[in-house]
Amino acid sequence: MPHIHQTSDVVIVERKRPDHRLVLGDGRRLQIRPVGTEDVDRLAALFATLSPESRYRRFLSPKPRLEPRELAYLTNLDYVDHDALAAVDEARDSIVGVARYARDPSRPSTAHIAFAVADELQGLGIGTMLAELTVQRAIESGYELLIATTLWDNRPARALLRRLGFRASGSDQGVVELELPLGARS
Repeated sequence: MPHIHQTSDVVIVERKRPDHRLVLGDGRRLQIRPVGTEDVDRLAALFATLSPESRYRRFLSPKPRLEPRELAYLTNLDYVDHDALAAVDEARDSIVGVARYARDPSRPSTAHIAFAVADELQGLGIGTMLAELTVQRAIESGYELLIATTLWDNRPARALLRRLGFRASGSDQGVVELELPLGARS
């Protein structure tokens, strides 16, 4: 659980940084840690390395660049309503994957989850580890339901989500929505 301090109108949420490491087959060491405002350039660099197909799969539409306001949104987190974890290549100090959830404003106990991994590192378990830890953080923050939206033809993402327990709840025009109830997992 996050530790919460409240003084007058200010709420300060302290989230312990997870101490997770992942060692890839080539010996590359990754640290899994929360995303912060200091990660704007690292996140922009990750986005720049993604192929147009990976960008399309992540954002469900063509996305040639991230605007400064989008980068601010993606890195200025409160770790309860909006939380994100990064896989950081320790030797290069670069983000190679990210997973996040954000509260659904119309359903306070529901959040949407998304993730992306650098193209050359997809299929190595980075997305799985990030997604598993992000689900755990959503549970710790009290969410009851996670929703993921992906393209039907994004088989790797659908397979990862199925392994985590997500089930299809609807589809429209090549996009599928999947849900993961969290109540029984806490």
